[in-house]
Amino acid sequence: MGILRRSSTVNVTVSPAILSPRQSATATVTTTSPIDKVTSATLDWGYTNFFRYHWAGRLDSAGNAGDDLMMLGQPGTDYGGDRNADEWVSVTKVDLPVANGEFTGGSSQFRIPSWAPASSDEIARWSCRLAVARDGRDIDGHGDFAVLIRAGDVEEDPAPLDHYDGSRETVVDIALPRSVFAAGEVIHGHVTLNPTVDLPDGDLRVFWQRHRESHPLGRRPCATAPASGPVVRLGNRIPLRAASPITIPFELPLPTDAAPTASAVHSSMSWFVAAELFYAGFTGHRTERAHLWIVVVNAEV
Repeated sequence: MGILRRSSTVNVTVSPAILSPRQSATATVTTTSPIDKVTSATLDWGYTNFFRYHWAGRLDSAGNAGDDLMMLGQPGTDYGGDRNADEWVSVTKVDLPVANGEFTGGSSQFRIPSWAPASSDEIARWSCRLAVARDGRDIDGHGDFAVLIRAGDVEEDPAPLDHYDGSRETVVDIALPRSVFAAGEVIHGHVTLNPTVDLPDGDLRVFWQRHRESHPLGRRPCATAPASGPVVRLGNRIPLRAASPITIPFELPLPTDAAPTASAVHSSMSWFVAAELFYAGFTGHRTERAHLWIVVVNAEV
């Protein structure tokens, strides 16, 4: 079994450190001295994908089966729950040269795919990983880099409005100048209310929604729901009369640290602009809720 020289260390750097889709990165591997007894050296370009999954827990066979089922998911027990996890997603691998069992470094280029999920703490962290296999202790290292998505990297593909709750007694429409926005940007739009019959007065508000979905391969996904941002109130006691549409403008700021829209192997992030219309009084009219899908990028529009 070979012994690694104590003074031999590796360093992996990626340049440039910030890239966009279709741009190329270069990974450079250096060593402080030749590494001996090497059988292979590989660079692996890809990303760490963050997600949540539902852990079913460990049922104790000695216990009562009925009690076990009742305790599933309970805090303070070993009966399951939702957990954070991450998995490495390899995009491409490159073999680096090894001469006479010695490795002295190397380099590799990588073109960021057009479909690359944007870097964020919630979805993906891009890296170039080094693995040096030896007749002895293996060596590894990595260099991180960020993928920023610009408006030009995204195709404008407006989605239809989704009226996801209510009886549509008032048709709620959300209009935006475009569908792609940068984190921290103020969205300017307007909401149009089209009452189909005479109705009680209404209260209208808008807010952003973000939905981080987990769909891990080989693990049970946990249930998720959209998270809502601060409410912007657009009006109280708005008269709602048949055939009398009302259009109200709004300004809605996105958070400066918004995790960008992304689609990765084990998780994804979606954003929406949402509107809610509440009818006055206890009349039995259901609250109208609608949202419009948008794309949030992590580079300036």
